[in-house]
Amino acid sequence: MSNNCTIHHVRGHHLRFDQRETIALIYNANLRLPPGKRKSQNQLAKELGLAKSTFSREINRGRCNNPTCFAGRTIWEYSEHKAQDSVDDGNRNKGCPMKVTNRMAIRLQELILKGGHSPNHAREIMVAEGFEMPHTRTIYNHIEHGDIGICHGQTPYHPKTRRKPREKPRRSYRNPSRLSIEFRSKAVDERTRFGHWEMDTVVSARGGRGGLLVLTERKTRYSLIEKINTVSQNEIVAAIKRLVRKGSLGAVRSITTDNGGEFANHEEIRKALRRTNRFLKFYYTHAYAAWEKGSVENVNRHIRRFFPKGTKFNLVSRNRIKELQNFINSIPRASLKGKSANESFLLGR
Repeated sequence: MSNNCTIHHVRGHHLRFDQRETIALIYNANLRLPPGKRKSQNQLAKELGLAKSTFSREINRGRCNNPTCFAGRTIWEYSEHKAQDSVDDGNRNKGCPMKVTNRMAIRLQELILKGGHSPNHAREIMVAEGFEMPHTRTIYNHIEHGDIGICHGQTPYHPKTRRKPREKPRRSYRNPSRLSIEFRSKAVDERTRFGHWEMDTVVSARGGRGGLLVLTERKTRYSLIEKINTVSQNEIVAAIKRLVRKGSLGAVRSITTDNGGEFANHEEIRKALRRTNRFLKFYYTHAYAAWEKGSVENVNRHIRRFFPKGTKFNLVSRNRIKELQNFINSIPRASLKGKSANESFLLGR
């Protein structure tokens, strides 16, 4: 057979109409040969450069319903038009194509699985690289259905269908010198003014020393992560003094934290921050109500992605902590209209 009749079929691609015309020419001519000279379907498939299964399916798809009489014999010819109509009908019924292409899926796997980015952050990076990306919700839908090689639990965030019921918050102490979050002004809740911070600690593993002090500004979501030697009142005060000397905090109008023992000495913390604001307010959340300081809890969740429970922070360098801080502050956020915390902090400081 002439090389001009060979179909250069790419694995995973559909046959084109001109390739079906070649199949019709070769297959129907073979049917008209005497029985002793006709070639089998396997031989025709090999000469055409097709897989046996591909060639067999294609013949069945395009086999004519009405037989043809040739030289006293009845034969069922192959029609390229019938085969193409069958394929077109199937394409019309299979729904809209995926909005995430194979190239997009490979890049998403690199950014999410290897780079540790969230789907929204990965989408923003790919848009900057020139990809025409679908909405973040579409990417989550493909992840949910397992279409792009990323499983449900492999993303930093994934929307849940149900939220856990929250217990009614209650106070865990009766100390007149401490201000409960109930007395926090409405301006703090609305996030309209810069300088209202939330504070928390991330503890080390058993047998490890040290931990992290985390502060998050409510309006800009800007976060500061400072390494501490021990989770104690003195270390918290010393870490805040270091941040004040560096000028990292800017204005501090209020701090909201939990009822951990390391934050019990709020007067010393207020003295350490006297340079930023003499009238600083220090608020405490209710017992077992972590959502009342949700901004800093969100940062803690980012930290645990890279330093899971069991990490010994005394073995983690300060440079590694600063790299993580810059990574978290560079994430584009929907709550900031696509800006990162770094950009919002520079504008709102």
